[in-house]
Amino acid sequence: MANNNYYDALGVSKTATKQEIKKAYQKLAKKWHPDVNKAPEAEAKFKKAAEAYEVLGNEERRKLYDEELLYGAQRGRAGGGASSGASSWGSNFGGSWSGGTYSTGGSGISEEDLFGMFFGNRGSADRAGFDFFSSSGSGSGRSSSNPWGEAHSTTQAQLDITLEQAYKGATVRVQIGDKTVDVLVPPRSSEGTILKIAGNAQSGIAPGGDILLALHILPHDIYKLRNGDLCGVVEVAPWQAVLGGEVKVPLPGGGAVKLKIPAGIQSGKTLRIPGKGLKRENGTNGDILFGIEIIIPETTSEAEKNLYRKLAESSRFEARAKRQSTGTQRQKSKVGN
Repeated sequence: MANNNYYDALGVSKTATKQEIKKAYQKLAKKWHPDVNKAPEAEAKFKKAAEAYEVLGNEERRKLYDEELLYGAQRGRAGGGASSGASSWGSNFGGSWSGGTYSTGGSGISEEDLFGMFFGNRGSADRAGFDFFSSSGSGSGRSSSNPWGEAHSTTQAQLDITLEQAYKGATVRVQIGDKTVDVLVPPRSSEGTILKIAGNAQSGIAPGGDILLALHILPHDIYKLRNGDLCGVVEVAPWQAVLGGEVKVPLPGGGAVKLKIPAGIQSGKTLRIPGKGLKRENGTNGDILFGIEIIIPETTSEAEKNLYRKLAESSRFEARAKRQSTGTQRQKSKVGN
């Protein structure tokens, strides 16, 4: 069939969803980008994957491409030979390859999308402050150290901030060369958020010398991040789990809130504060989630032990091996068959 089949280039089927196509491209781009992979064939493989994503990542272009594959193959059979199908698509819709750097030509793949693929989720607790990844140099020529192939100088960097700064928003002062620049972090910014500082007189950066910043939120002593949600753990004593009660938890934006602990709550249950997390990818606010963990206090007085002894004498509960749900077992059995 096609000598330049974009589905084959990305390793996906013709029925692949847009998300599956994007994930396939991200995987290949990370593997073969010339700035990451120095193998001789890396440049060609990255170009091939990027060209395929330029077409398949756009619904209208993909539809036209599918029609070309279909009718091109039919024409090939009618004429006694196979059609190359996608052979003309690289020049019509794809990007350009110059100086070892792929340029999207302003279509399909934005510099923020590409930047996020490589640097959006870089975990780096060992790095602090303003961490430069690469720069395209200066002037109008494209540099091989610039993954975006832009005609001007663009620097990519990581900016480490605290959860409190990400949650409330903040103005962070960073040193760029001999210049000090104030960077505005929007409230509820999530991990990997891309901020762009344009080169102009106001920013103090030379025109064309844009800077892309990927936000990295430093580890927090209470909360962990999960796709916009802020996740913590509430430690509950046995009597609180039985009788219920309240617990006061701090919020990343300042202040605290009281959570009600329902009577009879079990370990593993979750208390939720809706809409108080960071921004999700779809633009909505995530939640604050606290998992319940029932613990035995490290120090127990003799009076407390006596109360536990009375409870043990009066309670009918006996320790036992937990039985699996028969409904779950039957369901697994059916799936196995």
